[in-house]
Amino acid sequence: MLNFSGSTKKRVVNLGNKKQGYGNKSFLEQSRLQRQERELSKLKEKSAVVIQNHIRKYLVLRQLSSEVINNWLDFNIESREDWNSWIVKFIILCKWYLLKQKSDVTNQVLQLFNERVHDPPFEVNGETLNGLIQSLNFLFSKIEDLSVLDELFTALNGLISRYGVDHSDSVISNLIKYVKLDDKNTDNTIDLIFKINMHDSTNDFFNVLTLDVFDKPNKDYTSILRNEITPNDKTFSGYTQSSLITILYNYLIIQGDGDVFIQKDFEFIGSILEHVHCTLRLNDEDDMDIDEESIANTEVVIITERMSNTLDRLYSSSFVQGAVNLLKNQDPKSRNLALKILPELVNLYPPLKGKICMLLSIIPNCYTWFYETIQQHELFDIFINSKNDYVKVEDLEHLDKHSMESFWQTVFLFEESYSYWLIVSNDLESFKDDKLPLSKVKILLEFLKTVCLTLIFINDSTLFPQFENLKSISIALLKQLYIKNLRMKFLPRDFWFPKKLIFNVDLLLSLIAEEEEKRIQGLNEDEDEVDVGFSRRVKPSVPRDAATKLEVLKKLPFFIAFKDRVKVFQTLIDLDKQRSTDFNPFFYDEPRLTAKVNRDTILEDAYAAYHHQGANFKNRIQVEFYNQYGREIGIDGGGITKEFLTCVVKEGFDPNNAYELFKETFTDNQIYPNDKIYEIIHVGMDQEFQQQRLDYIRFLGMIIGKCLYENVLIDVSFAPFFLNKWCNDNMKNSINDLSYLDRELFVNLMKLTKMTNDELESLDLTFSINIQIDSKAYVFDLLPNGSNLHVNSSNILNYIHQLANFKLNQSLRVQTRYFLEGLFSIISSSWLSMFDCFELQMLISGGESDINIDDWKSNVEYGGYLDNDPSVRMFWEIVEEMTPQERFKLVKFVTSVSRAPLLGFGSLHPKFGIRNSGNDTLRLPTASTCVNLLKLPDYQDKKTMKEKLLYAINTDAGFDLS
Repeated sequence: MLNFSGSTKKRVVNLGNKKQGYGNKSFLEQSRLQRQERELSKLKEKSAVVIQNHIRKYLVLRQLSSEVINNWLDFNIESREDWNSWIVKFIILCKWYLLKQKSDVTNQVLQLFNERVHDPPFEVNGETLNGLIQSLNFLFSKIEDLSVLDELFTALNGLISRYGVDHSDSVISNLIKYVKLDDKNTDNTIDLIFKINMHDSTNDFFNVLTLDVFDKPNKDYTSILRNEITPNDKTFSGYTQSSLITILYNYLIIQGDGDVFIQKDFEFIGSILEHVHCTLRLNDEDDMDIDEESIANTEVVIITERMSNTLDRLYSSSFVQGAVNLLKNQDPKSRNLALKILPELVNLYPPLKGKICMLLSIIPNCYTWFYETIQQHELFDIFINSKNDYVKVEDLEHLDKHSMESFWQTVFLFEESYSYWLIVSNDLESFKDDKLPLSKVKILLEFLKTVCLTLIFINDSTLFPQFENLKSISIALLKQLYIKNLRMKFLPRDFWFPKKLIFNVDLLLSLIAEEEEKRIQGLNEDEDEVDVGFSRRVKPSVPRDAATKLEVLKKLPFFIAFKDRVKVFQTLIDLDKQRSTDFNPFFYDEPRLTAKVNRDTILEDAYAAYHHQGANFKNRIQVEFYNQYGREIGIDGGGITKEFLTCVVKEGFDPNNAYELFKETFTDNQIYPNDKIYEIIHVGMDQEFQQQRLDYIRFLGMIIGKCLYENVLIDVSFAPFFLNKWCNDNMKNSINDLSYLDRELFVNLMKLTKMTNDELESLDLTFSINIQIDSKAYVFDLLPNGSNLHVNSSNILNYIHQLANFKLNQSLRVQTRYFLEGLFSIISSSWLSMFDCFELQMLISGGESDINIDDWKSNVEYGGYLDNDPSVRMFWEIVEEMTPQERFKLVKFVTSVSRAPLLGFGSLHPKFGIRNSGNDTLRLPTASTCVNLLKLPDYQDKKTMKEKLLYAINTDAGFDLS
């Protein structure tokens, strides 16, 4: 019953499983927490007990260690047994006690050990000695305190110095660590390392030679390296290129300048160089002195000048001669050793490789020996007798790899040294019998042709060691001999043409067109593409055969017919013109680059109008000619432009014009820059006028570029040594090119090489040139302080080369640079690199001394005439009766160009035309040069026609007869 009075008792039911005193947490959770608290408390108690036990043990051990150490320190040695026991206890101390002691305690122990070992009561036997060294080395590896390391080193040094060492793992690696920490005791530490030498790890011992701690020769070290060290093929395989160079450098320092190189030296150096595949460069060396292409795929190691001076010993006459003696040795091991050394030295440091090549060049019959050695190998027969233009992989795979490697190393060394000889020798001595006679050179060229094409078509470093270096020098040497043949003409004209290799010019043109366009547009940036020269790369999708043939065009252009290369050149120009048209579709409606040119001041007016245009000078120009009667009537449809260009060329390159920008050679009247400009600039006279002359020279470079760009042939002959710089990236001319400048000077200089020392001294020649400028004498030194350096038999060759360099390079450098700036603003330098200097001359002015009349007649279009009309037959009879000069004048009268088209009249656009201009026999023949059209009245009389034709072409009336 319910009680409504309010006093009824309440029954509380705990539905949440809660108890008083535990907040809101469940009973189970609280139980878990209490259990954890009890367990943690027990763990703390247990840990405390463990720590207490460890502390007790530590204190006991410390006390024991102290007692052991003190007992050892106080140990009285009266017998050998006592001595051995004392040593054994020391070994135990090193392994178990000393690492836990403070430095002062460890030092106290080591000091006592060093005192007793320094003057031992008894000897230490071998087994105990090894234990001592191992225990000391163990401490050495664990301790960092320098004072302790000093005592440890003293202990090790004392033991090893007194007793030697049979085996000692890792001691040297710890000593190297010590060297790096303590530079005060370096010499003693290195001494100890060399005492241990190969009794420790081979690798550890050679690691010390990677340290920069050697600064003077050491006979003891040299003896150890020569007599106790025998590196094998794998000794240096794991080292970086920089470490290998340091090892080589330190070996040379240790050996010293005064010592003669012996067989052991060559073996040690050869074992290092076998693994060296880098190029050295001084840390402050000018990059312009390095052939970047030749080291593109090679690691570059930077060295100091001190290292360079030491490594220079490898290029000394004694070392090179010793290596050459090994090379000529009948023992295969000696020859292989030389081939490890000499080829790598050639690649190692480009500024010094000339020393090796020079020393080889003065060894009698050296090149003959190389040639005969190469000729005896079966590979030579494979290449020389190949029915194809290059050898295929399957023809080489069956050969012994080691034999092939030795062969190609020999070939490489020969090519490098022979290339040097061709540079320093003149044409009169290049093929002397004690060098390499011409008969053998011709066979060598057959071999080289096949080698170069094989290296281009087969890119396989497993078949050709140092592939890039071998390829580079093979191509360079072949080019040198090609250029020498241009001068000396010892080969038939068809020698350079491939046997079976066919160059599809149309395919090459299409590839060049595609890639040149992509290059210009900047779309061809794939890193995996292949360099071909004209564009930067060819995509991998391009057939390998086509890509390699493009490489031939770039690197060995003379393998491709001249006319085919002219087609490539003209295609590149057409592409460039097409880009201008595509860029501006209204190009033909644009105002052209106009100029008003007076016939009396052609050069000045042309310069004023166009010299500032730069690359814009490629665009169409429009010229109005003026003479004493006023403006000439002709309308410029292209003919006046050609007339303008030829007139500027005639005036600008005339050596007798007011500016005297160019000169003529003594014998052939060929044009080259006036060297007086350089001389006047050099002495600091009339700088403003000389700058104006240089600006005119740059403009004339633009004019020549425009002539090439517009396919306008000009009647001017440039000196080959000047043209060399157009097509070979401003190359340096050599002594052989001096014959083009002054044949008499060249011959007289060659006579100097035959004179005795007394005869040379009687001439009182110095390394200087006396020059007259405005009646005042100036001295130009060929070398620093050259006027005080007298010429004698020891330096006569250097004098001749320095004189040739001054005449052909130095005195023309600034003028040539300005000219090429103008030329290359219109025509890319890479386009001209397809031609040699003589081909470039043909590209400029045509190659024939007369006109091919049959070709002319076969490529004429008639208007108002038939090809069998009497007037037409009379015209061609008259042409055949003309002199070559008259025929050239006739061609100029019609086309504004005095030369026949380079690729024949079939390539002339528009075609050469002859149109019937009526029956008025009183009229003279006229021409529309813009369309190459001769307007020929129907004279019906041969005599009248001839008189009128000759009068018209000789009048030189400009465009008043148009």
